[in-house]
Amino acid sequence: MSDYTIVLGPRVRRYRTSVSPLAVAWYLSIGPLLLVACAVAVMFFDRGPELIVIGAATGLLMLAISIVFLAWCTSAYLDLHPHGVVLGRTVLGGRPRAMWFTEIHPASIRVFSDIDTIRPLRGGQRMLYPSWHFSPGADLAVTFLGPDPGGDPAPFRARPPQPVAGLAIFGSREAEQIAAALREGLERGGCPPHLARWSAQFGIQELKGTGLRAQGQIPGKWADWTP
Repeated sequence: MSDYTIVLGPRVRRYRTSVSPLAVAWYLSIGPLLLVACAVAVMFFDRGPELIVIGAATGLLMLAISIVFLAWCTSAYLDLHPHGVVLGRTVLGGRPRAMWFTEIHPASIRVFSDIDTIRPLRGGQRMLYPSWHFSPGADLAVTFLGPDPGGDPAPFRARPPQPVAGLAIFGSREAEQIAAALREGLERGGCPPHLARWSAQFGIQELKGTGLRAQGQIPGKWADWTP
């Protein structure tokens, strides 16, 4: 029995992050495509045969990196408990992040489409931060603001929501169902129904733009969402 089960109650359901087959196919093809490019260079551009050896070694390395990356990001989960939620990864995920429902800002709960657009471009690669629990190519996601992720829930003390650092993002085709479960949990924790369900009016929102522009549309970048 984990500490989270003792504090938050037994796990009711585990949600897994949704996986994009196209994104998986692309990442797994990078290594083989590099090898093919080296073979073409040798055959048609009179390059030395050693280029194939270099290409094969580099391609295998890229394939290994892609497999580990995909295993890491697709292993994200959200555990629903009677009194709160736990976010984590089963592969290289570190310590899971747990919180009471009463530690979630009720007005911050949202469901967005095309969540993959928030990934910024750095050095020619689109970044995916450890605090974002979704896979490349993800579409629907639930977002909400919780406490500072550095601590664990205490039995008799609720931590305040923490702007920026406390933002939680979980990509899932069941994002609407998860958002509804969060609102129900808030009500069970004593949040007035009109506040707990206030954010449901927004339905599924479409993110505009990419990178920082898309990120700026997710509640959690500032401190006041009181309806």
